[in-house]
Amino acid sequence: MEFLKEVPKEVWYATVDLINKLLYPVTATTVGVGKLIEHKFSTLTEIHKIIAKKTLEEASEKISKLKISNFNNVVVKPQIIYIVLENVDSQSDDFMRSLWANVTARELTEGSVHPEIARLFSKLTAPDLMVLSELYSQHSSITKLLLKALASAYTLGISRDPKSFHHVYLADLGLIDDVSGKWFVTTKGKELIRCIGEVEKAASAATMS
Repeated sequence: MEFLKEVPKEVWYATVDLINKLLYPVTATTVGVGKLIEHKFSTLTEIHKIIAKKTLEEASEKISKLKISNFNNVVVKPQIIYIVLENVDSQSDDFMRSLWANVTARELTEGSVHPEIARLFSKLTAPDLMVLSELYSQHSSITKLLLKALASAYTLGISRDPKSFHHVYLADLGLIDDVSGKWFVTTKGKELIRCIGEVEKAASAATMS
């Protein structure tokens, strides 16, 4: 939470107006979503507002890099942004916040994040994600990048034991499955990896179609 020390004092008194400044260009085409997000944001504590603001800013920056000018075909589900705002505690970690920003940016540009996937992501720790990414990394360049980023920050205490708690927990959530003694990432697990990945290629391709 080092970034909190750099926040100007006046930001501690931030109002819900910042939601419109950050997200209005995207949510304007989805009737009422901006107001619903504003209301949810207003229920946060001041410290949580600062963390949430940082996540929304990162999502906004990711969206701006895509240079998308038309969001008419995007239907944003407010419950996705609610889940993002309800999990601001985990976003004090820079890397995890970047993943939440990816989820936010994907929903705002594609409207493609299923609420269950967002809820599942909120239940995972960085070590859980590392195990999930390792199991799927051989199939996807996205997870290879994710795994590299995770490994740089979270290497201690990660069990390579295929019967570790992380494996059992991921299986209980339906993200991986044991087939003949070998773990495989399920469709649900693959979708979670997709939703927390960067949005550049997918969103850019969508704008060209």
